Amino acid sequence: KATPAMAIGSYDATPLEMAGAYTVFANQGVRVQPTFITRVNQPDGKLMLDQKPEKKNILDPRVTAVLVDMLQEVMRSGTAGSIRGKNYNFTAPAAGKTGTSHDGWFAGFTSDLLCVVWVGFDDNRELDIEGAKSALPVWGEFMKRAITLRRYSNARPFEAPDGTVYASVDEVSGGRATPMCPAKQVADELF
Repeated sequence: KATPAMAIGSYDATPLEMAGAYTVFANQGVRVQPTFITRVNQPDGKLMLDQKPEKKNILDPRVTAVLVDMLQEVMRSGTAGSIRGKNYNFTAPAAGKTGTSHDGWFAGFTSDLLCVVWVGFDDNRELDIEGAKSALPVWGEFMKRAITLRRYSNARPFEAPDGTVYASVDEVSGGRATPMCPAKQVADELF
């Protein structure tokens, strides 16, 4: 069973298992069991199936907020930073992580939608391309279209819960920033 501690691209996992794991980050510590069918109506409108996904609190929301802050940085200046550039121009608030082993992965989410993309061979042959160059472009194209739909069009910035605080950090030393730090090496980090 996939867990939120698994590193993307480093274990044999299905995209569905990875999506289940990432629900923890997207839902402030609540794991939501992925389901294929949530609702079935008869032609006359009568409800035949209304399946609610199983939810379980498994991680402190403060911890997930710190992780989401880090995953947002991946999309600002890390391995997924190209998604914000002129080629993709994905501007909605989002967080995510690339992964590369013998295949390419990208797991990312907004406040309304989580999407995991896997690019590889089903026989585990070597793909020899990074997740940032294989799965991330697919994710970007899908999400750009998805956020035009009313249901997903209101992606909101991720909120920091009570019990967390932003602090300025010197990116070179990793310590607390002082007035002596050059502004270009100071970043606000969530703790």
